Amino acid sequence: MPTGLDERERAFLRQAAEFCRAHVDPACEQWEKEEFLPREIFTQAGNVGLMGMLVLPGLGGQGLSFVAYAHVIIELARHYAALALDIATHNSLCLGHILAFGSQAQMQRLVPRLASGEWLAAWALSEPQAGSDCGGMETTAVETQTGWELCGHKTFITQGRRADVLVVLAKTGTAANGQKELSAFLLPKEQVQLVRKIPTYGMKASDTAEIRFEHAKAELLGQRGHGRAQALIMLDRGRIGIAALAVGIAQAAFSAARQHAVQREQFGHPIADFQAIQWMLADSATELEAAELLTLHAAFLQDQGRRTPKESAMAKLFASEAATRICNRALQIHGGYGYSRDLPMERYLRDIKLCEIAEGTSEIQRLVITRQLLKEV
Repeated sequence: MPTGLDERERAFLRQAAEFCRAHVDPACEQWEKEEFLPREIFTQAGNVGLMGMLVLPGLGGQGLSFVAYAHVIIELARHYAALALDIATHNSLCLGHILAFGSQAQMQRLVPRLASGEWLAAWALSEPQAGSDCGGMETTAVETQTGWELCGHKTFITQGRRADVLVVLAKTGTAANGQKELSAFLLPKEQVQLVRKIPTYGMKASDTAEIRFEHAKAELLGQRGHGRAQALIMLDRGRIGIAALAVGIAQAAFSAARQHAVQREQFGHPIADFQAIQWMLADSATELEAAELLTLHAAFLQDQGRRTPKESAMAKLFASEAATRICNRALQIHGGYGYSRDLPMERYLRDIKLCEIAEGTSEIQRLVITRQLLKEV
């Protein structure tokens, strides 16, 4: 399908694919076994521009459109989803939050080092009792004579143990409507207490962390009391990244299933000759194209400067659930080979489940979509 990219962006996409063939494909199975991504892969990613895709060249980035960014995440996820997840979070949530709401001084100090891959970033919203329900947030920021101090507990934070700088959401009081007032803060890694790497079902090499703060010295990011609104804007963008992640995983699974169906013979025929297999391939191809179109449509609207709560939620909801079906069919088409760890089929199916959960579960996406639809009546 048409990419909507200019020649420079198409060249960058080709460069991203070559980076994956050279640096990711040979090592990803070892990373999966070790459940660890080496720091060097992020440095290498930074060297080719993958750590600052949405950052303007004046701050050391690539200045890509959001559509181009979505294409690159799809490409990365086709090769290794855990790395794609970390790079997507770094770009859209962490760097995105600083670019959207940071002061000029904060951007000049932080963005070039993050865009180059010299530093890694994390975005800390979720807590043991607070995810999509920000009203359950207990991490507290208090303004003292020497600045802001944070106390609290965050969990399921991508790159939480390895980040050099973190964007942290915390309560700073009570708003006029009685809700908790939330604000965003910047924390250097020295102010973070590392609890553990959370063992996960999929995306095993990604650093999914539990962290704590005890009177951590923090710096206000944007206006006090605007943290909830800031987070919602970031989630609009982050959910497009998760949709792109789902599309990339599904592309890898579908491509492998189609090839296997042609090559594998049973009863004297390639299994692609059997209607049961043909229908699985037809359904998967249709859902895959629909998922990609929804994802790129939401990304296109972001490039137009539009808010996309409904479109982002639709893309994430459909892409993640369709990709789960596609990965399940792909494993089924492979039979026993798919169930073994000799092939990445079982990894695709494990990894894709995160896309139905991260940055708001499928159930939350349905709530977001419905609320937006009813506003349009």
